Amino acid sequence: MRHHNVVACRDRMDPITVKRFYSLDVLRGFAALSVVFWHWPHFFFSGTKPGTFDAARLPFSEWMFVFYTKGWLAVDLFFCLSGFIFYWLYSTRIYQCEISPSKFALLRFSRLYPLHLATFLFVVVGQFWMIHVAGRYFVYPNNDVKHFLLHLVLASSWGFERGHSFNGPVWSVSVEVSLYVMFFFCSRLLPIRAFLLAAFSLVGFLFIQKLYPPMGRGIGSFFFGGCVFLAYKAILSSHRSFVLTKWVIILTANVWIVTIAAVYQGIDTRLLTVYTTLFSPRYEALFDWIIQKVLVLWPVLAVFPLTILSLALFETHRGSLAKRLSFLGDISYSSYLLHFPLQILFAAIVSGFGIDNSVYYSPWLMLLFFAVLVLACFLSFRYLEMPAQNYLRKMGLIWVNSAEDSDIMR
Repeated sequence: MRHHNVVACRDRMDPITVKRFYSLDVLRGFAALSVVFWHWPHFFFSGTKPGTFDAARLPFSEWMFVFYTKGWLAVDLFFCLSGFIFYWLYSTRIYQCEISPSKFALLRFSRLYPLHLATFLFVVVGQFWMIHVAGRYFVYPNNDVKHFLLHLVLASSWGFERGHSFNGPVWSVSVEVSLYVMFFFCSRLLPIRAFLLAAFSLVGFLFIQKLYPPMGRGIGSFFFGGCVFLAYKAILSSHRSFVLTKWVIILTANVWIVTIAAVYQGIDTRLLTVYTTLFSPRYEALFDWIIQKVLVLWPVLAVFPLTILSLALFETHRGSLAKRLSFLGDISYSSYLLHFPLQILFAAIVSGFGIDNSVYYSPWLMLLFFAVLVLACFLSFRYLEMPAQNYLRKMGLIWVNSAEDSDIMR
C-alpha cells in the first residue's frame, strides 16, 4: 500500500506534455484588458491634445489606479509572452528546417492581418467622421497618406513614422512583426542558446531602446521571453524538477508581494541606496541612478518573466490551469485592436448628443464599454478572425506546398 502511494505521488510530480498553456492565455487576456484602463483618459483629449482630468474620479480608481498609471507595461508583458510561446512552439522546428519561411509567414499573416485590416479601415472612416462632426481627429494626429500606407503593410512602428496614427495601439503589433522576422532567422541560422538570447535582449534594452524605444522594448522583452523558455526547459530536464518548480513559485509569490506593497504603500528609494551602506558618499549618485533603473525595469526583468515561468511550470506539473478562463486569451488580440475603434464610436456618440466629458467618470459607462468590447471581441474571434485565418491558411498552404514542390523539382 505504501509502495502504491509513493508511485502515485511520483506520477503526480512527473511533468506532462503541454499542448496549450491556458494560464498564459488568461495572463495575456488580462494584460490586453488592462490596456483599456491605461487608454481610458483618451476620452478626455481635446482633439489630439491630452486634456485635464481628475485621476481620483476615474472609474474604480481606488482599486485600478495601477492600471491607469502603469498599464503601458502590459505591452512589455505581451512581448515577453510572445518570446516564450514562440520559442516553445517554433524554435526547434525552425532550426530543424521543418517550417519554411513562407509557411511561417503564412501562419503569422493569417492570424494578424484580417483583424488588423478591419479595425484599421474602421478607424480610417471613424477619424474622418470625427473631422466632419468635430473638426479634429481623435487622439492620434498623423492620419495622412504616408501613415495610411505604413499601417496597410503593418509597418507603422518601424521608424518611418512621425508619431502615432490611425489605430495607434497597433504599434506593438507592427514591432512584433519585425520580431517574427528576427526570431525566424535567429532560430534557423544560430544555435538556440541562453547566452545568445540574453545578448540580443541586452542589446535591445541598452542600445536599441535609446535609438528607437518601441523596437528596443520589443527586442529586449521578446528575447528575454526566449530566455525564460530555456529556463523552463532546463528545469523540466532536471531530476529535481518538482522541487525547483516549488522554489520558483515561492520566489514569484514573494516578488509579487514586494511589488504590490511597493505600489500600494509606496517605497522610499533611499532605503535601497548608499544611505544604508558603508560605501563612500561619492558613489551615492551612481547608486541612486542604478536603483532608479532597477525600479523602472523591475516588472520587465523580474515580475513578468517569473510569472510566466511559474505558470508554465505549474501547469506542466499539475495539468491545465484556468482552462475555463482561457477564452480571455482567444479575445486578447481583438480586445487590443478593437478598444480604440470602440473609443472613437463612444466619443462620437457622446459628442453628437452634446454630453459633457464628465460622463467618462461614470463606472456604469465603463462597465457598458467593457461589455460592448467583450461582445465585439467574441463576435470578431468567431465570425472574422477564425474563418479568415482558416481560409487564408487553406489557400496559402496550397500555394506554399506547390512552390516548395517546384523548388524541389528544380
